Formats: sequence, C-alpha cells, structure tokens
Amino acid sequence: MKRFSSFISAALSVLLLVVSVSPASAATTSKTSTVSSPDSSAGLSIEPRKNYTISPGQTVTDKLTIGNLDNTSGLSLSLRMIDFTYTNQSGTPKLFLAQNAPQTPWSLKPYTTLPSSLTLAPGASTTINYSITIPKNLGAGSYYSAILYQTGQGNGGNVGLGASGVTLVFVTVPGIVKENLQLQKFGAYTSTDSGVTGSYTYIATQNFPQMIAYTLKNSGNVTESPAGSITLKNIFGKEVGSIYQTNLIQSLALIGQSRLFATCIETEASQIQKLGGQTVDNTGQNQCVNPKMMPGLYTAHLDIYYGQNGNQTHEITSTARFWYLPWWFIIIVLIVLAAIIFGIWKLKQKFDSLVKGTTYRAGRGVSRKH
Repeated sequence: MKRFSSFISAALSVLLLVVSVSPASAATTSKTSTVSSPDSSAGLSIEPRKNYTISPGQTVTDKLTIGNLDNTSGLSLSLRMIDFTYTNQSGTPKLFLAQNAPQTPWSLKPYTTLPSSLTLAPGASTTINYSITIPKNLGAGSYYSAILYQTGQGNGGNVGLGASGVTLVFVTVPGIVKENLQLQKFGAYTSTDSGVTGSYTYIATQNFPQMIAYTLKNSGNVTESPAGSITLKNIFGKEVGSIYQTNLIQSLALIGQSRLFATCIETEASQIQKLGGQTVDNTGQNQCVNPKMMPGLYTAHLDIYYGQNGNQTHEITSTARFWYLPWWFIIIVLIVLAAIIFGIWKLKQKFDSLVKGTTYRAGRGVSRKH
C-alpha cells in the first residue's frame, strides 16, 4: 500500500501543478466609460447627456428641458459649468464641484454660455437655451464638461448628487487627432454589480464567469467608443455563449482613462430567445445570468475597432484563455484518477506475482534436470 499512497500523492501534486501553472496564459497585455449621470435627482428631471460635433470658429445653440417632479413644492436652481474626469475603471464621473477647482485641458467651461438660475413651479417643466462657441485656434480633439443643476448654494463644493444633478456635455472638434487605445487586459471577468467592480478570473471554481471584459488605456486626446465582437469557444473549438457585439451602449474611454468594458456572456433576454421566446421590452438585456457551461478550458477572441470620423480606423485583437474547474469536477477527477492509479497498481501486483511464479517454476525445472 505504500506504493499506492505514493502514486496518489504524485497524482495530486501533478494535478495541483497543472491547475496553478496552466492559467498563466489567461490574461494578455498584447496588441495593441459609459460615463453616466442621473437623469433625475431630488425631484429634478434633466437630460443626462449631450453630444456635439463643432468646427473651430462655430457656435452651436441648443435647448435643455428641465422638469420639477415634485407636484407640491416649487424648485429654485442655480446652473453652472463644472469639469469632470473619471473615478476609476467604470463609467462613473468624478465631478469637480468646488468653485476654485482647476480647469482641465479638455474643459468646455470657457466656451459655454448658459443661464445662472431658474425657478420651476410644482410639477412644471421649462426649456432654456445655451450655446457653445469653439475658438478658431482650438485644436481637434474631445472636450467635455458638465452642467450642474444645484438646489441651494451648497457647502464649500461638497454638494452631493443627491441634492443636484448634471448633464454631461461632449464636444468633438473635427480634424486630425491623436488616437491611441492600448489593450491592458482581456479575459473572463467576475462581478456582482454588472461590471462596476470585480476582477479578472483565470480559474473559476465556484460558478462559470458571467462576463468577458477588456481594459483599454486612452493615451490620445479624444474620447473613444470602441466597438466590435467577442467570441467564446470551448476546448473543442465550438462557439458557446451569446457574445457577439460588445459596447452596444457606446460607452466612452475618457482622455487618460484606463476604461473597463465588460459584456455579459449570457443575459436573461438571450436565454429567453434560445428557448424560442421573445422579450417585449428591454428588461433583462443587460442582466447577466449563469451561462451554465461545462467544465474545461475556454478561449475568448477579441476583435474591436475605434476611430473618429475623418481619421484612420484602428483595430485591436487579442486572445485570452481561462479554466472553469468547479470543486465537484475536481473531486470527480481526483476519484477517477485514484481509481485508475489503483487499477494500475493492482495489475502491477498481479504481473509481479505471475513473474515470480513463472521464475519459481522455471527454477524447479532446472533443478530436476541436474
């Protein structure tokens, strides 16, 4: 039995070595946000985002519709332009609320004119005009700021979004721009909040990863909204999951940001469609569910494009691998492996016995001759 125990120990060592070493190729740094804002806050209805293409020397005038959702009380608002940047790898903006906040290189504050205040009756809405004028000597690229709607005067720049709201304003100045997206990571992604937070996964032992994600670093001077496809294949090369197009909501990588783009492998809507049904609304379109895949090695292929109009289109491709090895599967593999080793050991014991018996009989025959 000592031999059998040594066989089992060796088998376990080999399996652990395979599990620890193989996923090293899962992530890649080769080749090479939705910025979101509340559309209603503290009884305020606003437009979350505005997008413009404005040539140097041109002025664009537009309207903003603002509504008071409170049917019992009036609403007094102050309006001002503020700058923002990224908070982390997600699309949550970091707002510079302080009055003396430094101006960002991509700021629209000097070029925007809008009313400083307005008053809304209970349940009423209004439309205001504002304008953006791009100087003739302003270089091509992306510029963005936010219109802050604030109830009251705030407290030293510490106003929270619970008492205010913002409209994010993006302007693209056409021309030859510097575009540079670099792929930092690509692979399976585990998250409990639809990709806002989480981590890349190389070995999944609990559940199959619900998302495939990639992280891009924007080192250019223009915001980018990459689009393309992701395909997922099992160990036999067969396509699985429902990932085809990525970044369908046109999320942005801000200037200087390392932006995470995460896509569900399966959604509630895609599972319903697989069963022959149809969804009557957008419910479940972005809700990740367990893909229910078999254990094994999986390979994801990324193929995305980015580029502003009038500039060269750039392509980013990459491949990542990850293992799905749930504990129940590992236990079954160990049991089967132990059974095989035990069977080999038993056969070896029988073979050794047969060899000894044959040798013994042959020896007796020789002795009788002499």
